[in-house]
Amino acid sequence: MKTLHPDLQAHYDSGATCMAYGLVVRREDGAVYGFTSHDQDVPLDASPWFAGAEALVLDARQGLDFSGIVSTAGLAVDNMEITTLDDGTLFDRDDVLAGRWQNAEFWIFRHRWDVPAVIPNSVEVLYRGWFGQVVLQQTTVKVELRGLTQKLQQPVGIVSTKTCRARLGATTGINKCMVDLTPWTYALAVATVTDKRTFTFAGTLPDDTLGEGLITWTSGDNAGTTHKVRTHTATGGDPVTGGTVTLQLPCVLAIQVGDTFTAVAGCRKRLMEDCKAKFNNVLNFQGEPHRPSFDDLTKPV
Repeated sequence: MKTLHPDLQAHYDSGATCMAYGLVVRREDGAVYGFTSHDQDVPLDASPWFAGAEALVLDARQGLDFSGIVSTAGLAVDNMEITTLDDGTLFDRDDVLAGRWQNAEFWIFRHRWDVPAVIPNSVEVLYRGWFGQVVLQQTTVKVELRGLTQKLQQPVGIVSTKTCRARLGATTGINKCMVDLTPWTYALAVATVTDKRTFTFAGTLPDDTLGEGLITWTSGDNAGTTHKVRTHTATGGDPVTGGTVTLQLPCVLAIQVGDTFTAVAGCRKRLMEDCKAKFNNVLNFQGEPHRPSFDDLTKPV
């Protein structure tokens, strides 16, 4: 049973309410945004939810539409969508395509518009979760909202695989890797650019060090975005073109010479080539490469 603040409960009981819907979004890069379905901006002190949001203003210009929200009973995932007007100033196309809004944390709530919104005195939280897919339409933006029960839909347990199941560097959970990523993390800069997927960096690294790894841009137009590396080819130790990187998917914005990035070595999940030869971590290998195949089990003796 949800308990409301006495002041808010008294306002509901009065029979003459002044309520509007609100939405607060915190992206993974730390940027915070607030919106309201009211026709005027409303100040909100959101510091009880997270630090740094003491002077947040709920923006009324985006024209929020909450009619697509459907709540389900039990542990089923809620089907929630919101639609906002898009004038190109907030949901920038390049930011959306680059994934800057992906997995942003959100709070949906009702708030009193006749007074400054104060948590919890005049705010009733309805949903909390993370952004899913963000779809750019001609004049609007549609955002999929994933509630807290979404986390309960993830499979839990151990499976049998020939390649390693662990995430490189993981120190907790069932499939721990335990590799210290500190010596496998590099600060690099772009030397030459072929296209939005392929570029070279200055410095020297052994061939395929970054293959299946991750790079996070720290400067340039793509700053703050993370991309997976498909291949990394060493080029003989030349001080200008220390290695050629090809990304799994192209960057949304152009890569420029001099852009800096942090690169973390990758692992192709193989026992001998990666776990033993590259990381010396065979004791923590989380796979069964020598298990018999279906054909081995069913062939005639």
